[in-house]
Amino acid sequence: MAKDFWEAKDPSTWTDEEILSLTSKSPWARLAVADYKGADDPVGAAVPGGITGRGQVAPPSIHVRWESAQPMLDALKTRIAPEFAGHYVVGVINLPIAGIRPSGRAGEAAPDDLLERAQNGATLEVKGKGIVESGIARRARGGEILLGFAKDVLPLAATDREIIFGLTMERFSLKAKFDGKDMVYRGKLAV
Repeated sequence: MAKDFWEAKDPSTWTDEEILSLTSKSPWARLAVADYKGADDPVGAAVPGGITGRGQVAPPSIHVRWESAQPMLDALKTRIAPEFAGHYVVGVINLPIAGIRPSGRAGEAAPDDLLERAQNGATLEVKGKGIVESGIARRARGGEILLGFAKDVLPLAATDREIIFGLTMERFSLKAKFDGKDMVYRGKLAV
């Protein structure tokens, strides 16, 4: 069985195509399954996204990835901010938050309000071990939301078969499932 490129090659030799694959569809990056509230919901409006060929609104593709995982750090050549020390850092890319209204007010939500609500709605769950809520939320490149989960509250292992990231906000909720056995990099769990 052939090794995955991230195991077989040095990160400095990864191609742009390989990096895109690792950061968008790999053991550390998943397309999230979002559940949008109906248009008759008083909080919601139309689902953000593009128009399909049938005139329906297509929801955006939301990606969830483990920003603190060593393969991501190697691929993106980034560092995790010191405030995330002791945390798993999960990034949510293309989150449809532009039109979310602040609670009890008309208009657009302030960036700090959106981050607070994302932080309050984000969870990390391991089947049989429990659940932890996000303790930190920050914006990153291109509007990505970074969420930090305390490692000491929910220690992860390569034997954890169902690691579920969840996010619930006013207009939608989403989930992305990961498998610890697949998230091994250079011989150890990389989260």
